[in-house]
Amino acid sequence: MKILKGCLITIIAFILMCIVAYYFYRNNVISNLESSSKNVEENWKKYTENINLRNKELILETINDDSLQHYLKMSKDIKKEEFSRDFEYIEYKINEKLMSENIENEFNEKLNSNVDAYNQSVRAYNVYRVTFPNSLIARKTNYPKKFKYFDIIRYGIENQNPKEKRQKIDHWIKNGGKYPE
Repeated sequence: MKILKGCLITIIAFILMCIVAYYFYRNNVISNLESSSKNVEENWKKYTENINLRNKELILETINDDSLQHYLKMSKDIKKEEFSRDFEYIEYKINEKLMSENIENEFNEKLNSNVDAYNQSVRAYNVYRVTFPNSLIARKTNYPKKFKYFDIIRYGIENQNPKEKRQKIDHWIKNGGKYPE
C-alpha cells in the first residue's frame, strides 16, 4: 500500500511539474512572438517613415519627369500598413526613374538599411514561429503566420522588374532547376 501511494504521489507530482513547465514555456513563446512581431512592425514603420520623407523631399524639388511625379503620388496614396506587391512595384519604378534622371538621393542608404533591418526581423519572426514546438503554441494565437520579405528592391542601383522576377521565381518553384538570377 505504501509503494502504491508513493508511486501515485510521484506520478501526480510529475504531471503537475509538466503542466507548470508547459505553462511557463507557453508564456515564453507568446511573449517572444509578441516582441518579434512588434519588432517587425517597428522596422516597417521606420522604413515607411523614411519613404514618406523621401517622397516629400522629391516632390518639393522641381522634377521634370511626369512619370516620377505620378509614381510619387501613387506612393503617397498607397496603403503602407504592411508589405504588398503593389508597393514594391511603385518603389521599383521610383528607384528606376531616379536612376535614369541621375537624381541624387541621400535616402538610399537609409532605405537600404531599413529594408535590411526589416528583413532580418521578418526572418527571425518567421523562423521562430515555425520552429517545433513553438509552432504548436503559435497556431493557437492571433499573431500572423508569417511576414513577407521585401527582398527585390535595392535603392540606388539598377534592379530587375519585381513582377518579372516573381514570375521567374514562381516558375522555379513549380518546375525546379537553377535558381533565377
